Amino acid sequence: AYHGLFKVSGSTFLVFVDYFRATLRVAALSELNRVSYILTHDSIGVGEDGPTHQPVETVSGLRVIPNLDVFRPADAEETVAAMVHSVTHKKGPTALIFSRQNVAQNDDMDYMARREGALKGAYIAKKETEDLDVIIIATGSEVQHALVAAKDMPGARVVSMPCMELYERQSDDYKESVLPSSCTKRVAMEAGVSGLWYKYASKVVGVDRFGFSA
Repeated sequence: AYHGLFKVSGSTFLVFVDYFRATLRVAALSELNRVSYILTHDSIGVGEDGPTHQPVETVSGLRVIPNLDVFRPADAEETVAAMVHSVTHKKGPTALIFSRQNVAQNDDMDYMARREGALKGAYIAKKETEDLDVIIIATGSEVQHALVAAKDMPGARVVSMPCMELYERQSDDYKESVLPSSCTKRVAMEAGVSGLWYKYASKVVGVDRFGFSA
């Protein structure tokens, strides 16, 4: 990775990332590029393995590391975008956070629009059909639930935010187009600790405790 000749990747369960957190931190500090950490079994959805294998706090713990882009894709097209980013980004490594359980595909939206939106860190996954009343922000396997929740709410917008870091690097105009400051009724959803989401939403549906065995 230091030489730059190879695109480097490695994978394990997300909950085990703390075993190599020091090396991941050095990779971020060194801005090692085209380095992909592929981390699976991302939430309390790993029910039968119990709380020791349910990484409720781990994704947020990675998001606070400078120079590390953390992608938690919602479907196959966002996953394509995340993989492309991880092998082309040249200012630090990328952590790819994947679900163990199956997720619904947002096929109501064009596949290229999903890929392009994910490459900006966040995008409108469902646009309101009446005056904007509320924004539901979600990531990963929770996007499918946000889309279901907004189905019968004509004033609801769903924003998929697979990568906070990448979204923050977009222009102010783009960020305002996705999350307009005029709409203060916002709810964020993620199957993990809620703290970081209060930057974007006033209400958060999260998991601020350890899980249980299924």
